[in-house]
Amino acid sequence: MHGCGNDFIVIDGPLEVTPDGARQLCDRRRGIGADGILTIGWQKNGRWLVTLHNADGSVGESCGNGARCVARYLLDRRGGDNVDLSFAGGDVSARREGDGIAITLRAPSPPEPIVIDGHQAYRTSVGNPHVVVFVADPDKVDLPALAATARAIVGQANVGAAQILDNGHVVLRVDERGVGETLACGTGACAAVLAATCVHSMDPSVRVSVRGGDLVVRRGPTRFELSGPAEYAFEGEV
Repeated sequence: MHGCGNDFIVIDGPLEVTPDGARQLCDRRRGIGADGILTIGWQKNGRWLVTLHNADGSVGESCGNGARCVARYLLDRRGGDNVDLSFAGGDVSARREGDGIAITLRAPSPPEPIVIDGHQAYRTSVGNPHVVVFVADPDKVDLPALAATARAIVGQANVGAAQILDNGHVVLRVDERGVGETLACGTGACAAVLAATCVHSMDPSVRVSVRGGDLVVRRGPTRFELSGPAEYAFEGEV
């Protein structure tokens, strides 16, 4: 499945995935190919437990686009319009919104201002660590180099290059730890919108354009909502 091209192998578990197994399955030439693996576990207190493995075999804490994919999978197979999920990085509530899926998650942590390679940047957490760096044009940035510089300063984090076009529109590219650049990053979009409020007056609802399409982030004082497509690529058995 994928959300704006941020793609995942969704496994209807429970199933233990080893780091080596994750690397093999996510290999785009010798395996299925994906940015990560989402394994659906048991229900606990009404929430489905979800485990995220990154393409390099590491375990991730949270994933906005992945949560929307899992939510659609569960809703399509079990019915209803709402479902609750639990990741290592926090709980997520999901609902159908038109043809897509919207999730509600805890608002990012208060942004910490820093400077990365001469650019204003902000460090925050959306259940997983992010650094948002504001640049003149994300398309012209050497993103792997920028991400390496940022991680040398703050440690392992997802690194986004962002540009504010207006009060309701942000352009974003993200290099995700354990994966590299992805076509979209849901938690990264939330982090970028929060960071944008530090340097610009932003609308309550902001469109975030990523390389794979558009996401919508609606912010509140304690909760953020992330909305966008969650699509099937193919189904099979391994």
